[in-house]
Amino acid sequence: MTVTAADLAARGNNVLVVDLDLEAPGLGDLLLSDDRAPEFGVVDYLVENGIGGAPTKALNRFIGTSTLTLSGGGRVDVVPALGSSSVKYPANVLAKLSRAMTDDVDEHGNVATVGLQISQMIDRITALESYDVVLIDSRAGMAELAAPAVLSLGALVLFFGTAQQQTIRGYRSLFAALRLLAQRSVQLGLSSDWRLMIRPVYAKASMVGETAAAHADNLYELFAENLYDAIDEEGQSVEAINFTPDDPDAPHHPMVIPFDGRFLDFDPAQRGDQLLGAFFEQTYRPFLDKLYAALENLPGQIRTTST
Repeated sequence: MTVTAADLAARGNNVLVVDLDLEAPGLGDLLLSDDRAPEFGVVDYLVENGIGGAPTKALNRFIGTSTLTLSGGGRVDVVPALGSSSVKYPANVLAKLSRAMTDDVDEHGNVATVGLQISQMIDRITALESYDVVLIDSRAGMAELAAPAVLSLGALVLFFGTAQQQTIRGYRSLFAALRLLAQRSVQLGLSSDWRLMIRPVYAKASMVGETAAAHADNLYELFAENLYDAIDEEGQSVEAINFTPDDPDAPHHPMVIPFDGRFLDFDPAQRGDQLLGAFFEQTYRPFLDKLYAALENLPGQIRTTST
């Protein structure tokens, strides 16, 4: 996420980065020095939303501007999970997180889920500035908070994972749930094209041919069983979503980030040179090129989500 933001900004794009990994935040620390951290973050926004809402004039207190902006190119704004007030008073964080994860119910009994509140927050913030790309770091795993990032934001969704059985087993449960959602969309006459916006990322890749091939096969099986349409005896309709295993442009074909030991101590807030192209170019350029190609095919406003 941080490398993508840095590269997009270097290309002249204005970028908004939102950290929705509320229980394991990190993007704020990676992209914002202490003197640039905003007073509040996503957790504070959700708490305020439950007790009257955050006024528009106060939204800038939830946004920090990264020093990446100063290096030329585009603007990089960050909405961290936690603001400087939480760093100053850490004893309050767990209580705030508990309140933040609660759906809001107004006096008329109308329910605003956490997912809806987050979607509205992003819409309000993107209305303040002109952003070319919105990058959202959603929490890993299966949770209600991750659902809006996958479906309701109209985003390209990247699933980062290693070539391990634990990754595939976790995906099986998640993809089975997505299959039910796709079936429900069809039954209701709604579009299920969001299936085309889900892309796996093979992270920390060893580049061993047999391992990569086995992982690619596992990913294809997941997509074929859960997200792709079956081909009947009369052939495939124009609307059907289906791809061959070796199609390099198919959703199941993973973007690859090779393992690089230099990133074990990745801390660009302390070492700004780690977000310069010279540091990440060789490792991340193939991934970034494929990501940009995928983004070009998205309609309307561009948002990218990672989980």
